[in-house]
Amino acid sequence: MKRSLLLHIQSNVEVRDSYFVQKRDSANKLGLSSLQKITAAFRMLVYGASGDLVDEYVWIVETIALESLKKFVTTVIDVFSEEYLKKPNNEDIVKLLAHGKHQGFPIAQEAYRKDVERAFGVLQARFTIVRGPARFFHLETLQKIMKACIILHNMIVEDERDDNEVVDLDYEQIDGVDNPPIQVSREQSDGFMAYIESYGRIRD
Repeated sequence: MKRSLLLHIQSNVEVRDSYFVQKRDSANKLGLSSLQKITAAFRMLVYGASGDLVDEYVWIVETIALESLKKFVTTVIDVFSEEYLKKPNNEDIVKLLAHGKHQGFPIAQEAYRKDVERAFGVLQARFTIVRGPARFFHLETLQKIMKACIILHNMIVEDERDDNEVVDLDYEQIDGVDNPPIQVSREQSDGFMAYIESYGRIRD
């Protein structure tokens, strides 16, 4: 995720929920910033880290980290679901039906099942919390985490597509003239051997 997208999410989340606005306590000491809370939530979503693990990185205790995660996913859904989790419109339906006709729908429903599994695999690769154990979250919280991950994924994809003007590629095509095989060298390089030696010394 690019910094600009993160700051866009941060500003919208701050406006929606005052929990993420940095405040001063009764001793006039500044509390946690929105970036600390959002970073803790992101680390738990992306790496599947537990609440107590983010303490060393963003200086947030476990209870605040878990609270930040729950409030963050709720706020992301409230703010961005209308744009990034909307039902398909007529144009989308036409595209879906054309894709289905191309795959032999309704005879080849197995292909659609594989498409869904592949899409879920992409989501699991980006957000480890989706792949990992559910731990102790309630069903409602798990649903919100899943929706928030889908919304964030859609935001990242749109942001990257707009930036790079990526075309819709067919990743299932067989390697041929357009995709020459990559030549892999199997000889040991001096740089790699030096790395192994240094790693061994550090371990010792």
